[in-house]
Amino acid sequence: EKGIQYQASGVLRWQHNASAYAMNLSVRAFLLGSRHWRSAGQINATGLAPTRFSDSWRSERAAHFDRPNQRIVFSNNAPTAPLPPGAQDQVSLYAQLAAAMAQSGKRMQPGTRLQIQAATVRDALPWLLTLEKLETLQIDGQSVEAVKWVCQPRNRFDAQVEFWVSATHDWLPARIRITQVSGSFIDLQLTGREALPDLPPAQ
Repeated sequence: EKGIQYQASGVLRWQHNASAYAMNLSVRAFLLGSRHWRSAGQINATGLAPTRFSDSWRSERAAHFDRPNQRIVFSNNAPTAPLPPGAQDQVSLYAQLAAAMAQSGKRMQPGTRLQIQAATVRDALPWLLTLEKLETLQIDGQSVEAVKWVCQPRNRFDAQVEFWVSATHDWLPARIRITQVSGSFIDLQLTGREALPDLPPAQ
């Protein structure tokens, strides 16, 4: 942050049952506080179908997926966005891509490009993701082969998102790096995994 290195801790939680999911990404750093990104929704024939995405840091902002009216509504009163089939948010995208990689990962070669509409808490625009070459990461003291997805900034105010996935970790991220326009960044690297129970059914 502003050229000063902070040691932070982060947790990516992924839970689901036969019909619903919840995915949370939390980052905590001394002096900077905590930031939480949360996605929740349904699971259907095309994969994840988010219903709500939120970003909490100092205050909470959210995007609501209004499927009956095929639109995304934002809590900050930004203009609504269309809701096409397969649309994700910036957290559910990780699990949706993990499922796609599990089905066809070996057929996805470096240079593969995917365009997916992904919502933040202020807009919903197509994200262009490019699959890059195989790299070796040091994960929890072991060498792991992983491929990197890169999402380029969509405009001059947007962050660049890079994340590394591997078959060893069920194609979920082993590393996530988010770089802001200012140059400040968050670099999350996997240190361990813990099995979670199935998501409890909705009451």
